Amino acid sequence: MIKTIVTRSANDKLYNIFKSFWRDDNIFIQKKEFVGFNGALDYLLHLLTCTDYDGFIVNADEDFFCINENLIDSVIHHMVKNDIVYCGVPDGGIISHRNKSPFNSNPFFNVFNASAIRTKILEFDNSKQFEYANKVEKNGNLDEPFAGLFYWLHLNFKHTNFTHIESTDGISTVIKINDEPIGIHSWYSREYGKDKAQTDRINNCIEYAVLKQKNTNQ
Repeated sequence: MIKTIVTRSANDKLYNIFKSFWRDDNIFIQKKEFVGFNGALDYLLHLLTCTDYDGFIVNADEDFFCINENLIDSVIHHMVKNDIVYCGVPDGGIISHRNKSPFNSNPFFNVFNASAIRTKILEFDNSKQFEYANKVEKNGNLDEPFAGLFYWLHLNFKHTNFTHIESTDGISTVIKINDEPIGIHSWYSREYGKDKAQTDRINNCIEYAVLKQKNTNQ
């Protein structure tokens, strides 16, 4: 399956490593203009409003290293069959160092049906984020700039979550389906090439993905 894979990127070296884990025939789009704290929301709104993106798209951070692309393809097939519009990893209650809302996805890895979301996205108003949050849960968590958007998505579209999560080092996130890893997210990509400890740890995540992908492809 040829996929459109879009990445909010700040490090060309890491982005090129990221790309090497995917099949070459995919469509890769590197977005470098969405920077800073609010850049995360601006980037997601770009994905969900831009008419350049049709059907299902993959949103993946440049420090998410794909291990089993066939499993990601199977996720998309499952979403098509069951009219699921988006999926991701909950930003609370699953990952040990993420204590935000379990009703929101963390946007390090998502699959979006961009066409379906675009039919309603103009109804989203970030100034109403408290209203959206209160409709989903009591004392909603709006710490992240994208929280209001994900509360709105939760209210408007059918979705599913990846909940089988492991870690190789207490920070990284390995997403699994039926005990098979589909990829690993290292976190702290902004420190790659700057902080030695984090760079070494991210390189270990890359080595883990290389080994696991090699075993998957045998």
